[in-house]
Amino acid sequence: MALAIQGARLDGDQLCSPNVTSWPRRARGCAPGYARGAGLVALSLALLAGCGGTGGAAPAESPAPAPAPAAKEPFDIEEALARETGELPARELRAADWSARAFGAGEAKIEPKEKLVAISIPLGTDTHVECFVYNTMLDSGEVIRNFIELLDPAKVEVARIVPWEVSVHRESPAVFVQALYLVPTAGGKAAGLLKIALHADRARPIACLHDEVGYVRTFERLAKGLFDSFESKSAAPKSEYTDTVILRLDKVPIGFETSDLLKDEGGQRRWFSRSATFIPRDPRSLHIEDEASNVLIDPQGQIKEGVWIETSGGKANHRIELSQKKNFEYEYSGEVEGKKVQGTFTPAAKAWLASPVATASALARLLKKKGSFDLKQQEYMPSVDPTKPVDVQYLRDASGAVTVSLKTMRLVGSLAPDGRPEAFEISAGPPKLTIQRAYVRGKL
Repeated sequence: MALAIQGARLDGDQLCSPNVTSWPRRARGCAPGYARGAGLVALSLALLAGCGGTGGAAPAESPAPAPAPAAKEPFDIEEALARETGELPARELRAADWSARAFGAGEAKIEPKEKLVAISIPLGTDTHVECFVYNTMLDSGEVIRNFIELLDPAKVEVARIVPWEVSVHRESPAVFVQALYLVPTAGGKAAGLLKIALHADRARPIACLHDEVGYVRTFERLAKGLFDSFESKSAAPKSEYTDTVILRLDKVPIGFETSDLLKDEGGQRRWFSRSATFIPRDPRSLHIEDEASNVLIDPQGQIKEGVWIETSGGKANHRIELSQKKNFEYEYSGEVEGKKVQGTFTPAAKAWLASPVATASALARLLKKKGSFDLKQQEYMPSVDPTKPVDVQYLRDASGAVTVSLKTMRLVGSLAPDGRPEAFEISAGPPKLTIQRAYVRGKL
């Protein structure tokens, strides 16, 4: 994907790509009008070993580019952004308990660390693709936010940042984000392009980065091939059911939600859901949020207990725990925006709250019947209100369209035969926000 830089005519109508590498090698100078194409970001191993936690480490210092000699010809940013490699052979990658394949111009360097395995893959260009295989589940949005923050605003000017792809690989979603940036040099402003991909596998998430102008599709093909071919001896237990939906703002993919029905060691069923959103606030920044919930389901499919967490900017928006007591009473406790909350409530129907599994099963039964239906129930949504359940209505009209209403929000679209979302549009005005099922396996 070639992106035009806003206000690209800079410093005597010349623009160059900075010659600072994305690994701890020393930077080299860049003459205006000559695209070496190396990136600016010096990746911090301390950050890479710990990203996805509660806070990001500071980016490593990046050497300033050397003074540039006189220009020979103008630099064509559009041409540089459109660069791709030719066909490269697929090569085996192996570590202690996993294997994968990724194409490259030479053998990859594989280096085990305490919390991850680092992989450096040459493309035959100025910089390598750097990938990191982690040994624990991560918050997808937080990982990507930490990598974006390597672009220190004191040193670079971000011209454009955008998610360009969300797709599913081996039953887990992957997010692709790119940031086009400018760097002041002695010979004028230089351009760089940081590309990030994250595969949100439950047991072995993988992050890949490439900091060089162009090679967007090359990077995407390499990362997808790695995600698809990855095989691990320590893979997460297979779920009974899984589905993933992708969120889009107009045509731009801005996030995902993936849900799994699991059985724990005691044979109890849990509904485990994760989501991440990357919403453009303006052309130069994203609002990034992570949400996760882990709900224990009783034999009737109702909520027995659960934990709901939402984070953004490295901080928790809320963390709420909920549990059944007696006489259809629930107790909740936790924090919302740094303030402690605690209390009890009883659903209006004097019944235990339906889990997502019970809700889907009830809707699946209604979908089998002809004509319209109107299902009203209360559901627990801490992001809307942690102190009480929310009234939700599922209405199918004579045309077959389904409307889901809660508070001031309305979603119009269709349900899959299993009662889970198939495709919905959120009625909130332009730009259009849509939810589309991308993958499903198993039965509820």
